[in-house]
Amino acid sequence: MTLLSRLYKRNINGIILTLGFHIFVFVFLNLTQLNVKEEYKETEIIIDFGALPIETPVPVNNNETSSNENDYPDQLKTNVASSKLTSQQNKSFDDQYQKDLEQAQKLVKDVSKQLTREIPTVDNLKMPDAPVGNQEEMKDKMYTGESNIEYYIKDRFHVKLPIPVYMAEGGGKVRVNIIVDRSGDVIKAEPVVEPALTTQILSYAKTAALRTKFNSDPNAPAQQNGYILYNFISQD
Repeated sequence: MTLLSRLYKRNINGIILTLGFHIFVFVFLNLTQLNVKEEYKETEIIIDFGALPIETPVPVNNNETSSNENDYPDQLKTNVASSKLTSQQNKSFDDQYQKDLEQAQKLVKDVSKQLTREIPTVDNLKMPDAPVGNQEEMKDKMYTGESNIEYYIKDRFHVKLPIPVYMAEGGGKVRVNIIVDRSGDVIKAEPVVEPALTTQILSYAKTAALRTKFNSDPNAPAQQNGYILYNFISQD
């Protein structure tokens, strides 16, 4: 018997056990690999989008020029109502603006007409005269007398100064711009028209100014500018 045969017979049991163990391990590994593959099998992913909402179309009536508000959704009804309200507010604002503009234009026209109107004089009006002025006192000064009359014309004093301030029914201050020639006569008198002044007061002031006379001065300008201020006292 050879050496190999003797070794085989002596270790037969160990060889069988070794082979059996390897067979068991091989089978176990194969079974485990199958389980792992099953566990890692790709899972299906399902996405449910659900039912999408359907937008309700806005009905359009092609046969009528005006739309029925009841056919619109609530939000669109609100927008339509807001648009109408804004349009009405704009129209109301435009109407009020037009009325205010017309009233302002009328007021300007009335004031302009009043300011440019011709002030008449009163020919038969009798007025007292203030005392004759003093040349030294009046030189280059404004005259202020007790008769509620003031005036200024450079280097001139009055020779005749009618006093109309106690003759009108109403009261108020009137400034009359005057032009005086070299002989001292008032050749032009223009009252400054104010809305609160009556035609009577303006007429009396103009009449008195044209009747006023100043001292003559050959060295004075041919037309010298000045003014007279009348403070009318109400006689009501």
